[in-house]
Amino acid sequence: MNERLIRRLKPSPVLVAGDVMVDEYIIGEVDRISPESPVPVMVVRDRLRRLGGAGNVVKNLVSLGGSVALFGAVGTDTAGRWFRNHCESIGIETFWLKADSSRPTTIKTRVVARNQQLVRIDEENVGDIPQELSQTIIKEMRSVAPQVKAVVLSDYGKGFLTQELLRSFIESAKDHNLPVVVDPKGTDYSRYRGATYITPNVREASLASGVTIRDRDSLVRAARILIEHTGATGIVVTRGKDGSTLVTGRKAKDFTVRPVEIIDVTGAGDTVVAALALALANGMTVDQAISMANLAASIVVSRFGAASTTLEEMVERLNGLSADRKLVSKDDIAQLLRRHRLQGHRVVFTNGCFDLFHAGHLHTLRKASEMGEVLVVGVNSDTSVKRIKEPGRPVVDEKDRAELISALPFVDYVVIFNEDTPAKLLEEVRPDVLVKGEDWRGKKVVGEDLVKGRGGKVEFVKHLDGRSTSQLIKKIRGD
Repeated sequence: MNERLIRRLKPSPVLVAGDVMVDEYIIGEVDRISPESPVPVMVVRDRLRRLGGAGNVVKNLVSLGGSVALFGAVGTDTAGRWFRNHCESIGIETFWLKADSSRPTTIKTRVVARNQQLVRIDEENVGDIPQELSQTIIKEMRSVAPQVKAVVLSDYGKGFLTQELLRSFIESAKDHNLPVVVDPKGTDYSRYRGATYITPNVREASLASGVTIRDRDSLVRAARILIEHTGATGIVVTRGKDGSTLVTGRKAKDFTVRPVEIIDVTGAGDTVVAALALALANGMTVDQAISMANLAASIVVSRFGAASTTLEEMVERLNGLSADRKLVSKDDIAQLLRRHRLQGHRVVFTNGCFDLFHAGHLHTLRKASEMGEVLVVGVNSDTSVKRIKEPGRPVVDEKDRAELISALPFVDYVVIFNEDTPAKLLEEVRPDVLVKGEDWRGKKVVGEDLVKGRGGKVEFVKHLDGRSTSQLIKKIRGD
């Protein structure tokens, strides 16, 4: 995989069909046991919803620059309306997303405290969609198939992809010479007969083939059994941190990935399917497509929750650059922190001008980093410093000040703000801990009410004596 191939990708249209659902997260803190029963009491800090199931495949395709025709079904309920509205907000056509009044929208609610998922609550009604709805979908699909470049079938076993629908989607794709990529479910892969590529993980391939996979030889044997059952061109077995293996009737080839720190594997399979389909839709060879899919997956597993990536981030990762740069905008910080809150990480915030960075600044930032898992630093912009400091300040411009702080390994994010105080930025960050210098003790701290209102706290760090920017400036001037 090289940069030229990635940049060659165009927003080719891809048809995605499958079980859509809402992924819901309730995030909080647990520090006591209920007096009513021996169960933990969680104080809720955040709630969020995301596109789940086939919806996560769609989200990944859009993030990679693809365009999508989504075939799925939601209930006529609040969750279904949310799913439809969210799709439209990110540019996904929902004309083919059907409302099924016979059952509710599938919702998976995960209750998360710190790094632990306490419980998952599933609201679903599994069963085949009504025959009348199925016939409508088949008719509309046949009119859409000539307009797309690839088909993805995302099967979560909830009942949308009936045998009749699977056969119709695959046959129509073959009629128009379209690659069909299947993310499978269950053990009967004969349901996917005629698909181009099927993408089970090692466990799924083992269960579906009846072969205990212990090494590469048994993996290849299992995949070839699945080829016999499905007539697929190839089986792409995903192997987590070890990459993936493509098995066809004539060859077996391993595709490795660069080592990364794995944070969360949730949704990585959806990323593989999306990237693989988009690459094939652009005319790449299957080897090139799998290499690109592995690269995309290596980025999302280093993030929190069911994440996605972009082509630009893939180029950065390919060239050895960080896909998650520390300097971010005020508009982006809230979404970035949600990934951390999914893991129950405590968010710490502090701010300052940091003009002529010195040991006192270093001491404060290091102490702040010890109060939680994620440290966000707000930096006053040049225009802000000019308003609140003496003439001639800042000595160092905002870009250099932010870059210096970003270089500290215990700082996670740096945000430049233009206001005199970080009040507006704090509304986006919503930290669990707000850190100020000891000289602020007993005074009204900006953002204190916001933080404490959410159950957070304000902490004070003692200054190092004789360290300040003003003193450094005086010393340099010889005062």
